[in-house]
Amino acid sequence: MKETQNRMRRTVPNGLPHPAARAGLTAPAPIVPRAQEPVRPAARIIPARVVIRPARPDDLEQATLLERRIGGTMAATLNELQRRLFALPEAFLLAELQRPAMPQQIVGMANGLIWTRDYPRSLSEFEKLLPSSSHNPRGDVLYVASLGVDPLWRGRGIALSILRETAEVARRRHLKCLRLIGHARTQSLLARAGFQTVRPLTGAFRQHRDRMPHPVLMELPLF
Repeated sequence: MKETQNRMRRTVPNGLPHPAARAGLTAPAPIVPRAQEPVRPAARIIPARVVIRPARPDDLEQATLLERRIGGTMAATLNELQRRLFALPEAFLLAELQRPAMPQQIVGMANGLIWTRDYPRSLSEFEKLLPSSSHNPRGDVLYVASLGVDPLWRGRGIALSILRETAEVARRRHLKCLRLIGHARTQSLLARAGFQTVRPLTGAFRQHRDRMPHPVLMELPLF
């Protein structure tokens, strides 16, 4: 009886004994088809480019938000950025991210004013005077008051592109050099762009050492 039951278990679909059963062997286990893994869509690559262009008045709100992300407590206000744009519009440059079917996004910027080479004369002038209030069209130096890139877009050469375009603005105005304040975290980048250290600003920006450690005045000769 038990042998009959075993033979009944080892049958093929048409009811006949499985060949292995006829040979006295154990029938192979039925093959269970594997469940197919879900097909994952390929990652969509969105082409993008960054364009350096002059700012417009309607860019200032977004530029102010970027200034705050970059500068924190040292960020210029909306009113100060408006005055800089009015004073020297061609030196207020934006790095704009452009992607098809997506809103354009400002990911970097620079703005500057014209100073004389002997200005500022003291550390307190660097810290207390608004750059827009010291703009002097008769000067020979383009002072870069703000330079920065959105933290999510750093390391892609955007800052260097902005600086190159800023230098071209200064050359068209026949200015002798660019100047800006660098610090321990930006000196290597500025050196790659051709900037040289003029002098350390020891004692300046003590309340902002988290943002500006070891500040130095740096210069890029143009002629």
